[in-house]
Amino acid sequence: MKKLVTLLSFITVLGLLLSACGGAATQPSAATAAPAGAPVEITFWSWVPHIEDQVAEFNASQTAIKVNYVRPAGGREMYNKLKVALQAHADIPDVVQIEYQLVPSFIAQDALLDLTAYGANDDKDKFVPWTWAQVSQGNAVYAYPQDAGPMVMFCNDDALAKGGVTAPTTWEEFAASAEKLHKANPNAYLSNFTADQGWIFGILWQAGARPFAVDGSNITVNFTSPEATKVAKFWGDLIKSGNLSPVDTYTNDWNTALGNGSIACWPTGAWGTFISSSAPDFKGKMKVYPMPQWTAGGTVNGNYGGSSIAVTKASAHPKEAAAFVRWLNTDPKVTLELTNPDGAGLFPVTQSTLADKSWKDVTYDYWSGQAIHQTMADAAQQVDVNFAWSPLTDFVFQTYTDEITQVVAGTITFEQAFKDLQDKTAAYGKDQGFTITTP
Repeated sequence: MKKLVTLLSFITVLGLLLSACGGAATQPSAATAAPAGAPVEITFWSWVPHIEDQVAEFNASQTAIKVNYVRPAGGREMYNKLKVALQAHADIPDVVQIEYQLVPSFIAQDALLDLTAYGANDDKDKFVPWTWAQVSQGNAVYAYPQDAGPMVMFCNDDALAKGGVTAPTTWEEFAASAEKLHKANPNAYLSNFTADQGWIFGILWQAGARPFAVDGSNITVNFTSPEATKVAKFWGDLIKSGNLSPVDTYTNDWNTALGNGSIACWPTGAWGTFISSSAPDFKGKMKVYPMPQWTAGGTVNGNYGGSSIAVTKASAHPKEAAAFVRWLNTDPKVTLELTNPDGAGLFPVTQSTLADKSWKDVTYDYWSGQAIHQTMADAAQQVDVNFAWSPLTDFVFQTYTDEITQVVAGTITFEQAFKDLQDKTAAYGKDQGFTITTP
């Protein structure tokens, strides 16, 4: 379940915000001048499995820079250690992995280096446009995209056929198929609902909702738009209908349900191929489908998961750190290597790798002989570029968890949960010194 461990580090909610109005962590970590002729040494923090292979490759490719790789643990522990380092102005890594939803938090802390002076904008067209938007504010670029989770739907065609349905292409059809399949077999379900925060934001993303708009210290918070309300009503109604499996994603019960076919489909990020280990008996019966659309024939998508690689403003060697980050995330050979399922296993975000036949055209017996990466590459290009996060992600994710627990328990509606989330986030943002606007 290595992919699941990586995924969970991607979507963990973390205590990151030091203070929106606090001082910038700009004091460099202690650095010792290298002897003449010795390489400049930089430190790189990441949780990606086997990325030390690429670090070794970089170190062997030249003699001017030596990257020292550190894996402080998964996302939660790594972020906690980074927070301590930033507060202490000591032992701050030169290069660090940061999930997209948390990049604005670090920008608000003035902890990340603007990479435009080191040629970052020259690389903009090498990436899928929406991923570049995730690491940019205005003309400033604060990180390089490394991986992503464009949403697709994994389905067990055998389980669907037993319920007399096919993979739904619209959300309206999704609800109807959920009802029909469960009516045919009370122990079978089209899908389940997950309380995971990253998942619901991917669904909001696809629906055209814009929970945040950030302009410096001015933040608009909007969870009551028609688009957000549409999502809330749809999933709220499905939860109340009883036509969704009651098990939550990533649990042992969920693994069992996938393995015995009692859950037929899973709309999720493209990294979700790890479920093949939960349902080995369905080899040749599983396929990857585009996400259901809100409008028939539409091609709009959201994203669930993914991260970037940034240089800290505290780095004593910004030029060298920027050179390594650029190499790691733009060299076509390296970005292709990072997709290797026996290595990092990342979903690519560069146009060159997405189009590389050795990645895109590979077929898999488990996935019914399908070239699943073609479907996923199309999904990546369809992700809406206009979705943005805010520096308030920590609070938003934790508050959503509290609210959705009440929705699942039936004590409040999903629409009320979003209204509560909007109000509580606005109050929190004001307390942190931001200027907050709500509808």
